[in-house]
Amino acid sequence: PVDHANLLSSASSSSSLSQQEVATKIKQTHRLTVLLKHCSEQLLAEYVRHQGEPFSSPDFQPPAVAVPGLPSPSVPPEPWQALSDGKRLWHLVAAYTTLPGLLGSVLRQQAELNPLASELHRQLEAAARQCRGLAGNLEGIMGALGVPGPPPPSSSLGGPPPSAFLAKMSGYHVCRLHRDWAMRSHEALGLLRTKYPL
Repeated sequence: PVDHANLLSSASSSSSLSQQEVATKIKQTHRLTVLLKHCSEQLLAEYVRHQGEPFSSPDFQPPAVAVPGLPSPSVPPEPWQALSDGKRLWHLVAAYTTLPGLLGSVLRQQAELNPLASELHRQLEAAARQCRGLAGNLEGIMGALGVPGPPPPSSSLGGPPPSAFLAKMSGYHVCRLHRDWAMRSHEALGLLRTKYPL
């Protein structure tokens, strides 16, 4: 299959871009969020498929929990839209610079728990690359708009969980938050596109 992760290339962080160049970068990045949204949904489904019960049950809907170091995407729509463009971009960059390390931790856990799940491993690797690429694009937009970025992340799941179930649960929350941030980034770049039309 085509490795869509390679389509996510970093944008320049030059602040000397014209309005049209900024609008073009925003449009390109918005298109990438469509791809990321699709891939994140596939990853969550593939992850659940390999974890067994209760994860594979149609009724399995554990409450969302915070993952240390990762901003929460669960801000209600009105407060989220009320944020400035710069603040929304700040949150997105903070999430997408943190997610690769977390997805890498999940990959290492799954390599032990499900060593034969090669498609899941491939999707986790691709997701980490996609997040790094999208973070680069977002940082380029922030630089062009003169918005300072967040501090470097400290992203890992810490020490090994005390049980296989807790490791699976931890990975589930990372994959679900990855999907939720993909949806949020698609919304945010859609809002930004309306302000910087081509």
